[in-house]
Amino acid sequence: MEGKEEDNKATNDDLDDAKQNKKREKEEKAMKKRLVFALVLVFFAFFVSVSQFGLAKAEQITLKAVTAWPKTASDNKSLDFFLESVAKQVEKKYPGELKINLVGGPEAVKITDQVHAAQTGMVDIVHTTNAYYVHLLPEADAMKLSNFTPWEERANGAWAYYNELHEKKGLYFLGRIGTDLPFSLYLTKPIKTADLKGFNIRVSPMYLQLVKGLGGNPVVIPPTEVYTALERNVVDGYGWPTIGIREWGWEKHTKYIVEPSFYTGPHPMVMNLKTWNGLPKKFKDVIMEAAMEAEKKIVAYYKEEINKEFSLLKKAGLQVIDLPPAEKEKFLKVAYEEGWKDILAKCPETGPKLKGLLTKKK
Repeated sequence: MEGKEEDNKATNDDLDDAKQNKKREKEEKAMKKRLVFALVLVFFAFFVSVSQFGLAKAEQITLKAVTAWPKTASDNKSLDFFLESVAKQVEKKYPGELKINLVGGPEAVKITDQVHAAQTGMVDIVHTTNAYYVHLLPEADAMKLSNFTPWEERANGAWAYYNELHEKKGLYFLGRIGTDLPFSLYLTKPIKTADLKGFNIRVSPMYLQLVKGLGGNPVVIPPTEVYTALERNVVDGYGWPTIGIREWGWEKHTKYIVEPSFYTGPHPMVMNLKTWNGLPKKFKDVIMEAAMEAEKKIVAYYKEEINKEFSLLKKAGLQVIDLPPAEKEKFLKVAYEEGWKDILAKCPETGPKLKGLLTKKK
């Protein structure tokens, strides 16, 4: 009897174990189902989040840019090349993730205030000329005296040093994206020698020292007032790049173009340093590639345009005053000697290094 009772007990225990095993299996299956369901919910929530907000996040980076010239001015050609390159790269690699919005020109922010606006973060990018921010960075004036192309400056250390100087002012130096056009002296009265005594010449900080060195009387007025000044004989001439005076209508009151041309017309592009530092590396690469591309394209573009412009100016009645060789030499000597003299006086600590980086060894 005891053996039977033991066998029955063992059988009952086995049945209980089997029931417990089945119960555990059911619980495990239910837990797996709940886990799978939870994962599906998480995935679905993630999918909905990306669908709803992914594009918005991609469009969050919008950079505001201003230019020192009216939007239709030829001076903006290098800016056009830059913006086109950025747009193409973004469309190809990062569609919808980066946009540069050109706010406007002098009508949006006064030209001499634009770089300061970049310093403060009011705008992100400024396309300008060095003359318009020498009051913030006196060393910028030396760009006009460079003997090198923008890409040569990147290779020889000049760009890096300029960027170092800009960073101290809360700016990032994207590059000298244009125009590399030389300047010309335009007059309403003829000269036979490198002498401007008795001439009132409209100047910017770019060529102020040249006019002084040649004995002329500098007159500081903005480009928007030059036409009226010529019309009323307030000035007898002005300096300007070899392309561009027709856009302002100045050829109507100009009679002579003096040779030789001088300096180079740099169009630096600067950016708010905090904005630059906050960009993902992929967008920094896009912007720098666009800047370097614009530098080369604009130089090639203007090589062809200079000859066309001179032909159009001659048709408009302007005559070329080709100074005698000795006077040309004097003209250029004064231009560069006075230019560097001024830089070294304003920037005694940084000027010598800049001169070394921007001057070709003879």
